[in-house]
Amino acid sequence: MRHIYPIVVLLTLVVPLARAAEKATAPDFSRYTHTDSFTGFVWMQTNATWHLQHSRNLLAVSAFHKDDGTALRYFVNETGQEWDTRCVYGVANQVARKKKLSEANLKSLRWAISELPAENSFPPVERLVVVSFREGTNWVTRSYDSGTLPKAMRQIYDIIGERPETKKHR
Repeated sequence: MRHIYPIVVLLTLVVPLARAAEKATAPDFSRYTHTDSFTGFVWMQTNATWHLQHSRNLLAVSAFHKDDGTALRYFVNETGQEWDTRCVYGVANQVARKKKLSEANLKSLRWAISELPAENSFPPVERLVVVSFREGTNWVTRSYDSGTLPKAMRQIYDIIGERPETKKHR
């Protein structure tokens, strides 16, 4: 019985440290060339106020499939309204699509988001996928390589409907 107290104390110290180690840090985009388009897309992607208060988004994805000032943008709000477009920075949103996810798909999407790995990747910009999502009251951003997307990100694309432009580049 006298060994239980030290074990409990040890566990109370170790468990919070393990959780802190699991926490992802925000991606550091400083290694990329900061063109107006890249800076604008990243600013919009990571703008918590806009996503959480204005649009009430659950998920936002920006896929930079080319290094030409365009990005494929996906948004899903809390009610399951999905909207995606090919965005030419400062010019136009092209070939926009909109749909409502079913309750089952919205539930699957929430689960897939919770399964996204905490590690960030920093591939060349033409393979960069930036994913931001609501986690409680926080807006969390991660970055991945489109050439080696985590399984959870593949599931997200399957649920929301991946645009043909990114499918071509895998």
